[in-house]
Amino acid sequence: MSKRNFNYVEYGEPHAKRRKTLLQKHPEIKQLMGYDPKQAIPVFIIVPLQLFFSACFYHNYNPEHSLLYWGTMFLFSYFIGSILMHWLAMAIHETSHYAVFKEKWQNRYLAIFANISIPFPMAMTFHKYHPRHHTFLGVDDIDADLPQDFEVNLIGKSRPRKFFWWLFNPIFYLVRGVLNATATNRWEMINVIFIGIVNLFIFYAWGWTGISYLLLSTYFGMGPHPVAAHFIHEHYLFDGVQETYSYYGPLNKVSYNVGYHNEHHDFMNIPGSKLPALKNILEEEYQSLTSHQSWTNVLWQFIMRKDMGLSSRLVRTRSDFFKDMKNYIRQKTYRELYK
Repeated sequence: MSKRNFNYVEYGEPHAKRRKTLLQKHPEIKQLMGYDPKQAIPVFIIVPLQLFFSACFYHNYNPEHSLLYWGTMFLFSYFIGSILMHWLAMAIHETSHYAVFKEKWQNRYLAIFANISIPFPMAMTFHKYHPRHHTFLGVDDIDADLPQDFEVNLIGKSRPRKFFWWLFNPIFYLVRGVLNATATNRWEMINVIFIGIVNLFIFYAWGWTGISYLLLSTYFGMGPHPVAAHFIHEHYLFDGVQETYSYYGPLNKVSYNVGYHNEHHDFMNIPGSKLPALKNILEEEYQSLTSHQSWTNVLWQFIMRKDMGLSSRLVRTRSDFFKDMKNYIRQKTYRELYK
């Protein structure tokens, strides 16, 4: 297999090794592992709230003041709806690690419920692919978080093209998902059918105006908005060396602490609500790593820096990954997650 236009390394992903070392030094970390049902509370608030906003836009439509109406929807979707939608997406992320409820099926149903006010049936597909990103971080042709060749070649390190990529990031992610797709499983079919029925109901009840609000919120929450900068801050090479970065700013409070990303990759089975406690235990470990305090600054750096582009990722081949990780990962894990 020929290498693509990334920064290739010959060692395995760093988090499994660090996890083993940190657990030996701090066995009290195990007390944080498990699940946290309180993390379901925002979901049961935000989904009805988003549907309420959708209904409000339907009932307040005035064709005589359409410019004011659509401008209000646009601004409300950007400043409010995007944050609420992103919060739900991060709830789905938590359920993919079974970090909300004890039983897997409970987490899956919560994820599908969180998907109600996101018009695209993405919850169970995310559940299928996201574990591979953790187990096979940066492994070429397995880690679906890596940009495709057409993205890297099209965008390069050009500032205008990086800005274009940022504006249309949801579309690029959708295409990336299609190119990485495998056979649809039962849970994905349930997700698709259920969200399809929900979308028909929303359209029947509140028409194009109601569903347009949810579509705009989804677009902004996954694309041109500071909360979506976590897709960039997590693994792009801001210091040229470090593979994973954390963000410790205030938007963690409305995103299940997804910014604590080194902590999350080191200990995937610790709920997002407990990641700040993990950081406190391992303050010296994480203090020495490069981190971010502003997602807005992340976007500014990524777009404006001439040395950064979609190729600014650490990547490893499958053979190099397994050669280095044989003492940390069971070989059957590959068959379990990539079949």
